[in-house]
This record gives sequence, C-alpha cells and structure tokens, in this order.
Amino acid sequence: MIAADFLCKTKRVFQAIKLWNECLILLNNKVLGNEHEFARKGSIALYNRLFYGNAAITKLSAAIESGKKLLVLLRNCERKKEEGKTALKLSTLYYQTSEYKEAKAFLRRALCVNKEIEDKDGEATCYMNLGTVFRSVGEYAKAEEYYHKALTIRTEIGDKHGEASCYINLGTVFGSVGKYAKAEEYLHKALTIKTGIGDKQGEELCHGNLGTVFQSVGEYAKAEEYYHKALTINTEIGDKHGEASCYGNLETVLHKVGEYDKAEEYLHKALTIRTEIGDKHGEASCYINLGTVFYKVGEYAKAEEYLHKALTINTEIGDKQGEEACPISLGVRFHKVGEHGKAEEYLHKALTINTEIGDKHGEASCYINLGTVFGSVGKYAKAEEYLHKALTINTEIGDKQGEASCYMNLGNVFQSVGEYAKAEEYYHKALTINTEIGDKHGEASCYINLGTVFVSVGKYAKAEEYLHKALTINTEIGDKHGEASCYINLGTVFGSVGKYAKAEEYLHKALTINTEIGDKHGEASCYINLGTVFGSVGKYAKAEEYLHKALTINTEIGDKHGEASCYINLGTVFGSVGKYAKAEEYLHKALTINTEIGDKHGEASCYINLGTVFGSVGKYAKAEEYLHKALTINTEIGDKHGEASCYINLGTVFGSVGKYAKAEEYLHKALTINTEIGDKHGEASCYINLGTVFESVGKYAKAEEYLHKALTINTEIGDKHGEASCYINLGTVFESVGKYAKAEEYLHKALTINTKIGNKHGEASCHGNLGIVFQYVGEYAKAEEYLHKALTIRAEIGDKHGQASCYGNLGTVFYKVGEYAKAEEYLHKALTINTEIGDKHGEASSYGNLGNVFQCVGEYAKAEEYYHKALNIRTEIGDKHGEASCYISLGTVFGSVEKYAKAEEYLHKALTIKIGIGDKQGEALCYINLGTVFGSVGEYAKAGEYYHKALTMMTKIGDKDGKASCYINLGHLVFKVGEWAKAQKYFENALHIIRGTGNINLQFKTFLSLHKCSLKITGNTSEALSNLRTSIQICEKMLLSLGSNDRRKILFFDEHASPYRLFCSLSCSCGKPYEALQIAELGRARALAELMSNRYSIKKEISLNMQSFVDFEEVIIKNGDSTCLYISYDYNNDIFLWILAKGKPVAFRKTKFFESYVSKHGKISVDDLFRKDSLLRNFHVLPQEQCEDRSLFSSYANQLTNESDLGDSLSSLRPLLDEEEVITDPEPLFQVYSMLIAPVSDLLEGSEIIVVPDRCFFQVPFAALHDESNRYLSDSFRIRIVPSLTTLKLILDSPAHSHSEKGALIVGAPSVTEVYFKGKLRYLCPLPGAKAEAEMIAILLPKSHLLIGERATKQAVLQRIPSVSLVHFAAHGDAERGEIALTPADSTMGTPHEPDYLLTMADISQVRLSAKLVVLSCCHTARGQIKTEGVVGIARAFLGSGARSVLVALWALQDRATEQFMKIFYKNLVQGESASECLHRAMKWMRNNGFSEVRHWAPFMLIGDDVSFHFGAEKKSARSSCIAVLSTGNFWYFKVPNK
Repeated sequence: MIAADFLCKTKRVFQAIKLWNECLILLNNKVLGNEHEFARKGSIALYNRLFYGNAAITKLSAAIESGKKLLVLLRNCERKKEEGKTALKLSTLYYQTSEYKEAKAFLRRALCVNKEIEDKDGEATCYMNLGTVFRSVGEYAKAEEYYHKALTIRTEIGDKHGEASCYINLGTVFGSVGKYAKAEEYLHKALTIKTGIGDKQGEELCHGNLGTVFQSVGEYAKAEEYYHKALTINTEIGDKHGEASCYGNLETVLHKVGEYDKAEEYLHKALTIRTEIGDKHGEASCYINLGTVFYKVGEYAKAEEYLHKALTINTEIGDKQGEEACPISLGVRFHKVGEHGKAEEYLHKALTINTEIGDKHGEASCYINLGTVFGSVGKYAKAEEYLHKALTINTEIGDKQGEASCYMNLGNVFQSVGEYAKAEEYYHKALTINTEIGDKHGEASCYINLGTVFVSVGKYAKAEEYLHKALTINTEIGDKHGEASCYINLGTVFGSVGKYAKAEEYLHKALTINTEIGDKHGEASCYINLGTVFGSVGKYAKAEEYLHKALTINTEIGDKHGEASCYINLGTVFGSVGKYAKAEEYLHKALTINTEIGDKHGEASCYINLGTVFGSVGKYAKAEEYLHKALTINTEIGDKHGEASCYINLGTVFGSVGKYAKAEEYLHKALTINTEIGDKHGEASCYINLGTVFESVGKYAKAEEYLHKALTINTEIGDKHGEASCYINLGTVFESVGKYAKAEEYLHKALTINTKIGNKHGEASCHGNLGIVFQYVGEYAKAEEYLHKALTIRAEIGDKHGQASCYGNLGTVFYKVGEYAKAEEYLHKALTINTEIGDKHGEASSYGNLGNVFQCVGEYAKAEEYYHKALNIRTEIGDKHGEASCYISLGTVFGSVEKYAKAEEYLHKALTIKIGIGDKQGEALCYINLGTVFGSVGEYAKAGEYYHKALTMMTKIGDKDGKASCYINLGHLVFKVGEWAKAQKYFENALHIIRGTGNINLQFKTFLSLHKCSLKITGNTSEALSNLRTSIQICEKMLLSLGSNDRRKILFFDEHASPYRLFCSLSCSCGKPYEALQIAELGRARALAELMSNRYSIKKEISLNMQSFVDFEEVIIKNGDSTCLYISYDYNNDIFLWILAKGKPVAFRKTKFFESYVSKHGKISVDDLFRKDSLLRNFHVLPQEQCEDRSLFSSYANQLTNESDLGDSLSSLRPLLDEEEVITDPEPLFQVYSMLIAPVSDLLEGSEIIVVPDRCFFQVPFAALHDESNRYLSDSFRIRIVPSLTTLKLILDSPAHSHSEKGALIVGAPSVTEVYFKGKLRYLCPLPGAKAEAEMIAILLPKSHLLIGERATKQAVLQRIPSVSLVHFAAHGDAERGEIALTPADSTMGTPHEPDYLLTMADISQVRLSAKLVVLSCCHTARGQIKTEGVVGIARAFLGSGARSVLVALWALQDRATEQFMKIFYKNLVQGESASECLHRAMKWMRNNGFSEVRHWAPFMLIGDDVSFHFGAEKKSARSSCIAVLSTGNFWYFKVPNK
C-alpha cells in the first residue's frame, strides 16, 4: 500500500489503483478474516484511495462503486464526519454523470449527517450543491431557495469566500430565468467580496459570470470586456482550466456578433489547453462549440464531424449531459441542411437522455428543436404540440428565456400556416418577456419576427418600423449576424412595396456583413433575395447570376433546403423570360429535393410554381392537376396562406380556359382565407384577379369596383408594385369600355410608378398596354412607338414571352394600318418565339392574328387554314374563350366568301361557348357577327334581332363603344330597308355615347352615316355637308397622329377618303364647285406633299383651314401659257372636271361615266375600267424578240397587281396573262376623250394642259386621246401630269439650291446572277444591251462617273446618287415595285438576299436627290399601286426625294421606237427646249416618221414641273446637262452624232 501511495503521489495513478485493488484482494482473504478490526480499517483506507483515485482519472463509474462501498463501511463504523464528506463527494460524481436523482439523494444524506454533527460549513456546502443540481434540471425556484439557505449559513459563520460563492450561484440562477438585473447585482456583490479577500480565482469567476449576463442581454462589448478580465486573471494565476473556459466564453460572444473566424480561433486555443490538461469534458465542449461555429457559417459537413467527436468523448466518459448536448447540436445541423428525418432521430435521442436524467431545461430544449423540425416539413400541428410541451416545462421551471423562445417558435408556426393574428400575439408575448428580462438579443429577434408578420399581411410601414427597431438593437449590441438579418428583412419589405433600389441597397449591406463574418448560409440567403429583386425589376440575367451564386454556396455547404429554394427561384426566373422547359426542369429538381427531405411546404411550393409554368404554356389540365396537389398538401399541413395561393392560381387557370364561374368561385375562396388571416397583400391580389375575371365576362363595372378595392389596399400598405398593377388592370378595363383617355391616364400612372421603382417588366407592360390603347383610338404611330419601347425592354431583360407578345401587338398595328407584309413578318416572329418556348396559348394567338391578316387581304383559304390551326391548339389546351374566338373568326371568313350557312354554324358554336363560360362581351360580339351574316343574305328582321341582343348585352356590361357600334350597325340595317328616320335616331344615339368615350374612329363613322340620313329624310344638303365637314375634321385630326410615316398616311387616306369624295360630289350638286375643288385638293397626294415639304424645308400647313388652301390662280400664273384640267370622280361614277386658266374664273363641268364609255362587259365603273376591260391592254405587251428582258424576274414582270404580296393588296391592277387577246382598236381612247376632254374642250386654251388626274386616270395616255376626227390631244397641246396642285406649288417654291447643275452617274449592267428573291432562288440573265447603253451615255457625257459590272454596287450608287445631276441606270428592274438589281457587295457571304443587291423605293426615299429631271425609260414605270394618294410607285419616290420632274412609261417599250424617241427628245432638250416641249416634239416626230401606232409614240408622260436647260448648241454644253436617266425595262441607246 505504501508503494501504491508513492505511485499516486508521483502521478502514476493507474499503477497505484492496480496495487490498491491487489491489496484489497489480500485484505479480503480468508486468512485475515479473523482479524476483523484490522480488515475494516484497511478496507476503509483502500476504498477511500480507490474512490478518490478513480475520480481523479475520471473513471467515474469505478469511483462511484468504491465510494458507495466506502460509505457503507463508514456508516457501520459511525464515522459521521467522513460519511458526510463521502456522501457529498458521491453526489458530485453523480452530478458529473448527469444522474441528478442520485446526486440529490446523496446530497440530502450528506446534509443530514452535517446537521447531525452540527457542521455548518458542510451544511452550507450541501445546500449549495443541491441548488446547483436543481438549477441543472431547470428547477430554478428550488435552486434559489437552497442557495439562499447556503448564503444565510455562510453569512452567519462569516465565511466570506462561501458567501461570495453563494452570490455567484444565485446570480447564475437569476440569469437562467432571465432576471438579468438581479443576476448582475448578486454577481457584483460576489465580485466585491472576492476582490476584498484577494481571491483571484473567485474574482475571475465573477468576471466570467458577469460576462455571461451581459452576453445574455445582448451587451456583447461589455460581455467581451468581462471575459477578457477573467482571462487576464487566469493567465496570471496559471489556471489552465479557467483560461480554456475564458476562451470558450469569448468564442460565444464573437459567435453572437458574427465574428466566426475569431470565434474559431478562440475555440482552438481552448481545445489545445483542454487537450493538454486532459480535460475530456472540456474537450468535448470545445468540439460542440466548434461544430456550432461551422454550422453558423454553413460548413455543415465540418460541423457534423466536430459534433461526432464531442459525442464520442462524452459517451466514453459517461457524461450524460454532454452526451445529450451533441445529439441536439447534430439534430439542429441535420435540420438546417434539410435532412429532417435524421434531425428528428438525433433530437429524440437527446430527449430520451434528458428525460432519463431529469434535465427539465434540456427536455424543453429538445421539444423546441423538434417543433422547429416539424414546422420545417409542414407538420404544423405536431410542431405546435411539441412547442406547447416545451412551454409548459419552461413555465414550470421558471425559465423566462425558454418561455420566450417557445412563444417565438409558436409564432413562427402560426405565421407559416397563415394565422397571422395568432402569430403576432405570440411574438408580442415573447417580446414582453424579453423586454422584462432585459434580453436585447431576444428583443431584436421578436421585432424581426413581428416585422415579417406585418410583411405577410401587407402592413409594410409597420414592418419597416419594427425591423428598424431590431436593427437599432443589433447595431447597439454589436450583433453582426442579427444586423445582417435585419437588412435582409428590410430589403424584403422594400421589394414588396416596389422600392427595388432601396431593397438592393439593404440586401447588399447584408451581403457585405455576411461575407465579412464568413456566414455562408447568410451569404446564400442574400444572393437569393437579390435575385428576387432583380427578377422583380426585369433584370433576369442578373437574377439568374445571383441565384446561381446562392445555389453554388448551398450545394457546397450541403444545405438541401437552400438548394431547393434556389431551384424554385431559378425556375421562376426562367418562366418569366419564357424559358418554360428550363423552368420546369429546375422546379422538378426542387421538387425532388423537397420530397427527399420531407419538406411538405416546399413540395407544395414546387407544385404551385410548376402549375404556373404549365399554365403559361397553355397546358391547363396539367396546371390544374399540379395546383390541386399543392392545395391538398397545404390543406393537410394547415397552411392557410399556401391554401389561398393555390385557390388564386387555380382561379387564374380556370379564367384562362374560359371557366369564369369556377374562377370566380376559387378566387372568392382565396379572398375569404386571406381576409380571415389578415393578409392584406393576398386580399389585394384576389381583388385584382377577380377584377380580371369580371372584365373577361364583360362585367366592367364590377371589375372596376374590385380593382379599386385592390388599389385602396395596395395604397394603404404602401405596395408600389401592387399599386402599379392595379392601374394597369384598371387601364385595360377602361380600354375595354372605350374610355381611352382614362385608360391612358391610368396606364401612365402605372408607368410612372414602375419607372420610379425600377421595375423593367412592369415598365414594358405599361408601354405595351399604352400601345394597345393608341391602337384602339387610331393613333398608330404612337401605338408603334410604345410597342417598340416595350419590345426594347423585353429584349434587354431577356423576356421571350413578352417579346412574342410585343411582336404580336406590333403585327396587329401594322395589320390595322394596312401594312400587311410587315404585319405578317412580325406575327411570324411572335409565332417562332411562342413555338420555341412552348407557349401554346401564344402560338394559338399568333395563328389567329395571321389568319386576320390573310382574311383582310382576301386570302380566305389561308386565313381558314390558320384559324383552324389556332382552333386545334385552343381545343387541345382547353381554352374555351380562345376556342370561341376562333369560331368567330372562321365565321367571318365563311361570311366573306358568301358561305353564309357555314358562317352561321360557326358563329353559333362560338355563341354556345361564350354563353357557357359567361363571357358577355364575347356573346355580344357573336350576336353582332350573326346580325351581319343575316343582313348579308337579306334577312333583315333576323339581323335586327341579333343586333338588338348585342345592344342589350353591351348596355348591361357597360361597354360604351360596343353599344355605340350596335347602334351604328342597326342604323345601317334600317337605312337599307328605307327606315331613314329610324336610322338617324340610331346614329344619333351612337354619337351621344361616343362623344363621352372620345372614340374618334366611331365618331368618324357616325358623322359619315348621318350625312346620308340628312339627304334622305329632308334633303337638307347644308346639314349633310356639315356632317361631312365634321368627318373631314376628324380625319385631319387623326392624320396628325400619324407623324411622318408616309406609308401609313397613304393607307389612312385609302380608308378615310369617302368624306372628301362625298363632300366634293355633294358640293358640286349644290352649285359649290369651287368649295368642292378645295376639298378635292385637300384629299389629293397629301402624303407626297408632306414629303416634298420636308425635302424642300418649306413649312406648308395643309388642313381644313381656309387660309391653308392652295391659291389656284397663283399656281397657274407661274406655269405660263398653261391650262389646268383637274379631274375627280365619285362612287356614283360621276366625273367632275374643273378648268383653271390664267386670269379666268374656275370653270366646272360634270359628266356621267356610263354615258361616255360602254364596255364589252356591259355597264362597269371607272375602277373596273382598269380591272375588267381591255382598255390600253394592247399597249402592255411586246413580242419577246423585240425587247431585251430587263424585268427583275419574268414571272413577276407580268404580274403587276394585287397578287404581288400582302402589302400591295389594294392595287387596282390585275395580272396580264399571255393568252389574253391583244386588242389594237383605238376606240377606247376616243371613249376616254369623250369622258374627260370633250366636255371641257371649249375651255382648253394655251399651249399646254396640266392634268391633275384622280386615281385610275393616272393610267390614261392623255397625249393619245383623240376626238371623233382622230385628232390627238397632243396635236394641239403639250401634256403634263401633276399629282396635285399643292405638290406643283411646292416644286415651284423650292429653293434654287435644291437642284444641282452638274455631275453625272451612269450605272450599267451590274454583275448579279444567282440571288434570293421573295424567299426563292432566282437566276438573272446578263444584259449586254444595258452595258452598251451605259457606255454610250458615258461617251455622250465624258465627265460622268461610270459604274459598270462589278463596280455597280448598291453601296457605291447610294454614296454618289445624292450629289450628281445625272443618274442613269441600265439594269434588271422590277417594274411593279421599282426595285433595281445591283452588284452585291464583296462582303456578302453566300447567295445574296434582297438587302444585299436590291435598290428599292425605300432606298430612294431615304436619299436627297438634286436632279431637275429624272427619266425612267423602262417598262411600266408609271405604274404602281393606285391609291387615293395617286400612283404609289417609283416615280413618286423620286419626286418625294427631290426630283423636280420625272418622265415615265405607261407600258412596255419597243426597242427601235424607244431609240428614235430618245434621240429626238434629247436633241430638243440640248437645244434648250423645256421637257414638256421635248416630249411633245418627240411624239409628233414619231407619228410622222413611221411610228404611227399609239403603243410606239405615246408611252411616256411627264410628271411634275416643266424644266428646261440652257445648254446651248455646243456638244460641250450638252455634257453638263442636268438629267437623270433610269432605264430598267427595255433596251434603247443614244446614237452619238458625228463630230
């Protein structure tokens, strides 16, 4: 035994214990059994050594066994003092193994012994230790009671050291129950004593405990200060154990404030010390804390590794409390990374241990953590149950901080299921407790949670207020992690109310903090929220970038929940830009993860988002299926908010397929839930969606009411994004009922908000909707402008779906203004995108709109084909509303081709659907179309019946424009049957409505209709003229909105020409021919006049204002010895002729077309003259061997009509087929003479007639018209054509510098062979004649610039054409559209397309010409589209670009005749004759020199001014002539005279 004692003293305890055990065996040998007293004393000595020896090396089980045996021996020997001491030591060992029940039993036994022997010090120690045991199991009231008993004794016996220890323990108890002020007070008492008695170790202990108190209330700076004081003392006194404890405490403070790197450093210092001194318990504690640090910064794998190390150590040393702490930490870790099953398993292990050892505090902690896990996977009822268990325990043991934690977590559960009022109540309970106990950290957390609740119910101002309170606290206490959390939540608030810039600013602040403190989880959270903000403002590329950053982090740290969240958000981004396949892929990834980790809430969220994606691409059945899955889950887990969200989305799906009643039902369910749970934001969303449903079924008043409710809520809660959304939807409602001014006002409000908050997506939406409004009111230029703005934004943000929508709407605008080729182009772009992204709804819409275009241009078979494509898709995706629309479109097609039975059948199908889905406006539209069908077949009674049904419907739904349209249709119907008074009443009713809505298109139609009634009922021409004048005023107003768009102005006048013509006709009938002439001129070549006005920089106001009218006499005076013949005709084929001569009043004559012209087809109209009859047809074709074919493509050269493309559909020309008879009878020329010249022949005087033709009369060869004696008009007069007197005046007033006097450009035989034309590969033959011609002109004009063959590129021509005086082309040309084939640029890759080689009318229109005369000596260059504007062809393009006059050919040219014609023409021109005189002389010479056929001498006509040149007789002068010659049709050449 002596040897063993020596070994123990020399720290070889293991060897000593071995010897003591051997001694004990010897002592218990039978040989020594009779020496009883010796054996008993020896046994006491040995058990005593084994007891303390095993305790020293932490073999606690062996120590306890030895101690228990020792205690029996001591009791038997009645050694009371030693018995009490051993019982006390045993209680300590049981406490260390967390066997609190046994610890308390042995302490009570020790207490009894000490009382019995009156050992006050021992008694106080027992009370102290009993307090510590009760404190450990959370029985704080009992702990306080025992500590006070110990304190009383220590005070009585004057034990300052013990007294201080009591104060320390009481301070700890008060800290545990959240009574921090009292804890601080008692610890300061202890510190005073310890400092007084010079107890450095005790002083250090006080500093440490005070640090813990300050840390608990969030005063981290103060906590760190006290921990450092404790560390300094421990370092001074060499207390390694204490030093390690200080490092551990400092780590907890740094951990709290987010300084994770420093926290890890301190823990590693503590771990090093614990390992050195062999403190297994402390070592395990370090590993637990390191695991917590790694968990906080998102390094979950490392956290798990360290926690398992701690668990291994605690299991080895039998530390039940430590063993319990590890599963809790592991459970929290697995919960964080989404492994909820594993988390639950570990937490249940911890719960079992805590229940076994009687640790109430630990038990409550387990219930809290289990509640959190159940809440995360959507098991909210179970979560609530476990949290209430924790609350009961914490309330029982008086743990205020734990109680607050329970209330906080219960609040989270109630918030998750949408019970926001209850959530707020529980958060306030937690806040009250934390404020009472001075827990700053807990107080800040409560404010954060309350802020999130207020966000959920749309109380954004209150949310911001509470989050700022939390931010203030966290900043004060130095909690970096909490500060970052506040910034994140504030960012969410700002994002919710549309303050995106501020949201981004706050989230970047949070990101900076989380990056600094190394919080990977927080960093990922910031990236997710920033991605959401960027997505909200349409910065989808940036949103995707940030979400991928978050995904990378969450994947690295193993956060499954966060990973799923990233996939959901990325799916939303891809859905927003129309990448639906990718959206679906990412959402399925999220769904897989959420299903694996058992996250029911996340699973439901995936189903909702997938439902949205399927809805976006028109897969409505699948969308409904997925949304019902989400609804089932949310109902099961009790998530009210999620349930409401499902009902909203299902309502949207039902609305999309026309099931409006069901949509309304589901949206009302959502509204009820959101109202119950107090979700203001959700409530507003329901009102918006219900408003959309009511709008869809034509309940506009109700729609407006619900949208205003939503607007009120969004304004109250400060949701700018929602406010803008309401304005957009209200704008569409006002648009639907024809309140366009109000629609524009509301959309501009939305635009202002979206621009201010930086919402690009919303901004584009506003521009798009404004474009639609401008389209409805006929402001097409403005409509196009706004839609292009929307398109630009959509393209910038990568929104494919939005891009397709913009292309579709732009296509509709172009369709409306008659630019059918462009409409088709844009609609095909929309179709391509919609097909690519899989948007079935958009695809069907594109097909429908393309069908509209084809129908409008008369391609009914193609229209039907496209409508059927749209119908198939609509039927496939279950879109009832769209299906009905297709039937309506098909009905109108069948009506257009006079298949009225089929039209009626399809319209009835549409009507059935519209009635079924409750679409009142659609129903009314069906009635209107049915009325039109019955009206077309003469069933006027039935037509009237349907129009009246439509009228009733439009009145009911409040569609004012629709109602007015019904009145107009009814007016036209009764007018047909002679009920003129009734018709007038209908038109007046319509006018009354329209004046309120401001729809100028309908106003125009109504005033136009009223003029007929005035004439029929009373014959009141003044009233009729007044109505027509008002119509013209409206036209002039609409014209201003077209801006500088030439094409649209041309088409506009085609659609709105009737009031000008009718006014002209009626004024003539009333004896007001001069006023008629003024209005006729107002509607003539207006677009060309504006082009010329801009070209010459002449500010010329052209309007209905009398002062803006052209001074006819001034124009005639400026044209010398000329007489003007002004021609017009009306719908009755009455021809009006005005004669304007210098110094004489305007003369007027009227003739009937039918009396002047008789066709082989019988009675035809003026327009039919050039469509159905053979007039002038014999001049159009020449035998192939007589003409070098310079047509661009021969198959197109013969098609000079409305079949060329969609954009030329209104041309009045028709195909000239080879097999048609060629008539050479000149009789038609006499008939035209009789019609146009004979009635005014007595008024014609002077040497020149300036003719202002009207429409088809531009094709008349006026020079070839002859009287009954075969005397041609050109025998007596020079003939010149002008588009209008206004255009002639602009030429005459043009500045002198506008036209050049020098320079020449000759372009011949460009090198172009194989090309693409209109999508087909074509081959162009060489033109040797054109080459010879160009070279001949170059010889004639030596100083000219010759571009021939490879040099004749489009770029070279466009570069030189503006500055030269002579431009000559000899090349392939398209006689129909004026396009000229030039050499493609060297940079052209592959086979050239049109932009590479074609010089078009558009190209010419974009340059400023300076030529005085342009000669277009090619086939049919006088031809083009016959419009109200005049002939829209290449000649007009040259005039509009600055040419003073143009010489054009009416038909195909014969080579030899052209050669002679040009020879004479230029001979006279060089001699100084005017262009008009040169033309006159050339024609006369041809007739007298073997070219007597009209087709040979009369193809050319001069348009514009009568220019002349002063070249002189010298050839030198001729070379500086100012002539542009364009020869693209037939071969001709100059014969250069001999020197």
